[in-house]
Amino acid sequence: MYFDRLIIVGFIVILLGIMLIFSGGILSSFRGGPEGRIETGGVLLIGPIPIIFGNSKPLIIISIVGAFILMAAYYLISKGEFI
Repeated sequence: MYFDRLIIVGFIVILLGIMLIFSGGILSSFRGGPEGRIETGGVLLIGPIPIIFGNSKPLIIISIVGAFILMAAYYLISKGEFI
């Protein structure tokens, strides 16, 4: 069934996200100092509707591109044409 593949893909994406969060935290702790500036940006998807946030213009642009990719994936999965 297609649902088995989606479950596996979902777990892989979640694990990759957790690994990225941990590696980002570790790398920022090595790089950060008293003069260090932390920039943030992200996307919160509620259904197909994205909420984009951040304090850095380049990261907000990357978040917008990521939101469009996620919205396209959501559309393809909902139509049954993704897998």
